[in-house]
Amino acid sequence: MKPQRRDNSRRVTPDILDFHIKRAHQLRADFYRDMWRAIAALLVRLKRLVL
Repeated sequence: MKPQRRDNSRRVTPDILDFHIKRAHQLRADFYRDMWRAIAALLVRLKRLVL
């Protein structure tokens, strides 16, 4: 007995792949932007503590 194939609706289509690739790029860009903002805020706080 052969295993049944998945439904066609569950297959990865080029459109779905493109969506997830674009979403990953956006999430990565957001992460780096937020990381640099956090580093800048930390440096400002450290500068205020020293002065």
